[in-house]
Amino acid sequence: MDATPLQSMLQIDVLSRDMRTLVESLLVLVALLGAFAVRRRKRAVTATTFLLLSGSALIDAGSRFIPNDLVSQKTAVAAFALFLFGLIRLVLEFVDSVTRRGKVHFSSIFKELIMLVLWFVVVMVVLYTDFGVQPLSILTTTTVFAAVLGFALQETLGNVFSGLSLTIGRPFEPGDWVRSGTHVGQVKGINWRATQIVTRANERLEIPNSVIAKDTLYNYATGYVKDEISVGISYGVPPNHVREVVMTLLRDVPQVLHEPPPEVFAWNYSDFAIEYRIKYAIADYGAQERVRDRVASSLWYALRRHSIEIPFPTRTVHVRDAARDEDDKADAAFERELMTDLRQVDWLRGLTDDELRLLVPTVWVRQFGAGEMLMRIGEPGESMFIVRSGRAEVLGRTADGQIRHLAEIGRGVVTGEMALMTGEPRNANVCAITDLEVIEMDREGLTRLFKEHPDAAASIGDIVTARNRDSLEKLASGDTLNGKGGAHRWLVNKMRELFDF
Repeated sequence: MDATPLQSMLQIDVLSRDMRTLVESLLVLVALLGAFAVRRRKRAVTATTFLLLSGSALIDAGSRFIPNDLVSQKTAVAAFALFLFGLIRLVLEFVDSVTRRGKVHFSSIFKELIMLVLWFVVVMVVLYTDFGVQPLSILTTTTVFAAVLGFALQETLGNVFSGLSLTIGRPFEPGDWVRSGTHVGQVKGINWRATQIVTRANERLEIPNSVIAKDTLYNYATGYVKDEISVGISYGVPPNHVREVVMTLLRDVPQVLHEPPPEVFAWNYSDFAIEYRIKYAIADYGAQERVRDRVASSLWYALRRHSIEIPFPTRTVHVRDAARDEDDKADAAFERELMTDLRQVDWLRGLTDDELRLLVPTVWVRQFGAGEMLMRIGEPGESMFIVRSGRAEVLGRTADGQIRHLAEIGRGVVTGEMALMTGEPRNANVCAITDLEVIEMDREGLTRLFKEHPDAAASIGDIVTARNRDSLEKLASGDTLNGKGGAHRWLVNKMRELFDF
């Protein structure tokens, strides 16, 4: 048998018959090794391409063992056509890899279309040169067949052309979050039939291209996306107060953008409440559910801390006077519990029960959700906090302006007392690590205490000075009092000024 078309193309036709077979066997081995090397790996060149090259070389080498010369010749021609198909795939995949250079693959339609056209040209040339089939008769038969096939596969062809229009128009990119109909997910790519998206539940959906092309398509990759939640607030709470509380909590949610700023609208007067719409922007739509959960959770804590009611339908129920006795007992128990918590503070531990009772009516039990801020650097120190349960992180500002971790605090620890006693701005951020319950005390209770028991101010001043001597000495050496009297005297004078006793 003479050299096959594949051997001629590889320019090994000048070798002996056995040497040609040996070279083709080596080609089969190299192609199989290539297929093994790229298996299960996200490479531009696929294992299928190497298998086509290997299979075609194996068929060509085996054609010499077919006893019928005509069958052997036609088998070699088929192997040549198969090799060309593999070579076309290899070249196109390599070019595709070079042009993309690591970018996410958007659509494979154009590559596959070019591959199909080149394969059709190869088949036409092989049929004409080696089988004597006239191209005109092929085209005539192909046209009739294509008309029948197109009628039978009109829906599939619609998906193909819709995929081409999506590829050209590029209404989305890989990684974009989109919504088509009821489907929401992240785009992975487009093929002949469908567009692949992955939902938040990690479900891989293939939406027919024709469906996406016809339906309204929402693309959330626009730089930022706005989301909103609604809440009903009692008629007794001024809308501006609601806005202040909500805007403060949104400032502490890291995924909520400051530009464009959040908005709070008093939207509707319903039967039981004023309905508010809270709008905010996020950079990544993929985090939308997590951000909404964070906002809704923080909103509950913030409204509860500020005694803002979320009303619901109510009914009036008449109860016996015995219930009032139970309430009185509960109030007395709660007062004892608060006094116990107040005695956790070293500079309140020495107060008598009567002195502590002056503070109890002016303290509040507050709840903070994980991630919420109790206080911020630079804010006026109008109150202090005593941790009842949970953990919080203290963050300070370094000389270069960076925010760094200073300490972690838990039950019984007091924070914010320096700003409360001196009137100086806060010098640290305090952020809840877990759900946190604290006792908040402002200046009103201490003003009552110091006016009725002035001697308590001196003893409290001693302990606070001992705990914060370094900070107080820096304040006392400032221009305000010219350093007169030292840290303790400076603090007591400040307390007399602030608490008016």
